This record gives sequence, C-alpha cells and structure tokens, in this order.
Amino acid sequence: MTNKALTETLEVLKEETKGDKISIGDIVEALNHRGFGPLLIGPSLLVVMPTGAIPGIPSLCALLIILIAAQIAFGRRFPWIPSKLKKIEFEREKYETAVNKVKPYTKWVDSFFQERLQFLTRETAQRIIAAVCVILALCMIPLELIPFASFLPASAILIFGLSLSVRDGLIASIGFAIVAASLYIVPNFLM
Repeated sequence: MTNKALTETLEVLKEETKGDKISIGDIVEALNHRGFGPLLIGPSLLVVMPTGAIPGIPSLCALLIILIAAQIAFGRRFPWIPSKLKKIEFEREKYETAVNKVKPYTKWVDSFFQERLQFLTRETAQRIIAAVCVILALCMIPLELIPFASFLPASAILIFGLSLSVRDGLIASIGFAIVAASLYIVPNFLM
C-alpha cells in the first residue's frame, strides 16, 4: 500500500463492492490482498466516521477487529472470517455520504505517512500491536452505549492499522500514546 493508505482504503471499499449494501464479507474481500493493516483500517474507520453513530456498527466492527487482530497476534498470514459475520450488511449510501465528507481530510492525513522507525512495524511489534487492538476492540463493545465513546479506541486501532499498512513506526508510537492517554482519561471520565 502507498502512503495514501487511508484514502485508498476508503476508495477500495467504495469501488470494489457492489449493490445497495456493503457486507463485512465485501470489506474483507476488497482489502484481503492488501494485508492485515487495511483490514484493521476498514472497520475502525467505519466507527470513527459518522457511520459509527449507527447503532450496532461499533460492536460489529469491534468483533471484526478482534477476529483480525487475534489472527495477527497468532502469526496467521491470511485472514479468515466466519461466514455469518461476512453476511452482516450496512447501507452503501450512508457509507458513500460519509466518505465524501471525510475524503479531503484523509488526503491531508495521508500526506504525513513515510517509512520510518520500521522496527515498530516488524513481526514482533505487529503481534504486540495486534494484542493491544484486541483489548481496544473489546472496550468498544460496552462503550457503544455512550454515543461516540467508541471513537477513542477505534481511533487508536485506525492509527495502528495505518502504521502497519505504510510501515510507519512513528505512527505506531502515536497509537501507543493514544492508548496511554485513554488509560488515563477513560477511568477518570467514568468516576
């Protein structure tokens, strides 16, 4: 994947899927040949975008992230998704509307990506990142009850997915910083 990881992921999901609805299976099929990074980007991006406010989307995306991240953590080379999860769908029109709104911003964000600090994106680091993503995704499920609360863990997962896609360890370190900030902010918010 190029340094336009975020914008390309949005476009791939829009262009390589057909019909009035987009299924989880469509997302996996469209992103499968691009490695695990984009498979983390896709569902986390859905939660970060306005589609994340649709009831059920954060939890469904969290389940997909857990499944993908667990496979990365265990060293699997190609993703496997259960057929029942592949059949879950959402409206294409809502997705395309959200993409059109955020695309100018994703292009700007993509301009910051480079290959640097690559030791933070090699196999051992990928497994650590994947384990952290599983924990973050597990947090997204109960946070769905609070509007937009899933945004913070989904943002960290999105950043980790981007770092793996473009092999940018600096971006991975930003993801770890967001996780650290979340560990401080969320417990204080809940008290």
